[in-house]
Amino acid sequence: MTFPLAGIRVLEFSEHGFVPSAAAALADFGADVVKLERPTGDPMRQIHANRLVPEADGEEFMFELVNRNKRGVALDVETAAGRAVFERLVRWADVYITNQLPRVRRKLRTEPADLLALNPKLVVAKGHGQGQAGPDAEAGGYDGVSYWARGGVAHVLTAPDAPEPTMQRPALGDVPTGMFLAGAVCAALVGVLRTGKGVVVDTALLNGATWTMGPDLAYSSLTGRQMQMTGGGPRSPLVNTYRTGDGRFVNLVMLDEARYWAPACTAVGLPELIDAYPDAASRRAAWGELGEAFRAAIGALTRAEFDARLREQDCIFSFYAVPEEVVADPAVVDNGYLMAHPTRPGLRLPAAPAQFDDAHPVMRLGAPALGEHSREVLREVGYDTDEIDRLVKDGVLGSPPAA
Repeated sequence: MTFPLAGIRVLEFSEHGFVPSAAAALADFGADVVKLERPTGDPMRQIHANRLVPEADGEEFMFELVNRNKRGVALDVETAAGRAVFERLVRWADVYITNQLPRVRRKLRTEPADLLALNPKLVVAKGHGQGQAGPDAEAGGYDGVSYWARGGVAHVLTAPDAPEPTMQRPALGDVPTGMFLAGAVCAALVGVLRTGKGVVVDTALLNGATWTMGPDLAYSSLTGRQMQMTGGGPRSPLVNTYRTGDGRFVNLVMLDEARYWAPACTAVGLPELIDAYPDAASRRAAWGELGEAFRAAIGALTRAEFDARLREQDCIFSFYAVPEEVVADPAVVDNGYLMAHPTRPGLRLPAAPAQFDDAHPVMRLGAPALGEHSREVLREVGYDTDEIDRLVKDGVLGSPPAA
């Protein structure tokens, strides 16, 4: 198993989903990630109890999703002793990653300048809602606000005549933007390696949305209006969405119409159209009626029937999969895109979307209990048993009772 970030030490002082998901990706890539929590814990631990996400067999899967492969330390950094521990951890780390708002960073003295004074070669990574400049730089932000709503994603995915907006799925902006931040951290690590100087990285949920919405925003910047999905007028029947007789949507995306015209007509059950429309000009003039013919023919087939025909003809397609189908998809399973939890049978979590030396990612650790590794980590940075016991007794360090 290749872990390209093996030996890289990450100190994560963040909460909720966005920035912790970035640290989880770094951990998947082999980094030693220590999650630093205040003594009361990351509020994400309560997301299921607060019914913000449905429960699943009592498993706190959302916290697991963004905190796997990490070690956990609970610390009161506002005490003098806790501050001393914090500074030692900053000196230990190669990367410091946080979602603290500017006012919190000023209060806790965790601004980049404070951290780089302790460790000049540190990568300091910050995750924001709206970014570090502008009138809302000091404002909080969640993916439902900064990515989904403000970034325009919700609007373009909601039908104009819909009585209510399309609802966001959990962490739909957090997790991809976290991956963007993880990529930026990797780039910064290369920069430190080359120059020996620390680098400050900043990624915002709103920026994640603008990247995702690139085609729409480019179009709007040129025209001053929203891009319509259809592009105006009929489309090739080979690049369209249809519904089978048993109600399953299917996407056909065969951009090379000349190559796929005969196979697609055969799969649909309309072989007579192959010779009737032999060239691009004749097909394009009839796109509208051909689309209707495809729609009627596909509507007479079941999903299973059409799937078999499309595969037989090597067509490029996919049915709209429900999540339980994705979990069982042979391509997902065979490529290791979902990792098995090491201690919770049945739980599968998506791996960070990258593989190295063709090996499947592995979940080495489940998400830590609050303060689970406090003693272990402090021993690694030079504290002895008596010092650690005193920190626990004084309420500075959180640690589960010894077994």
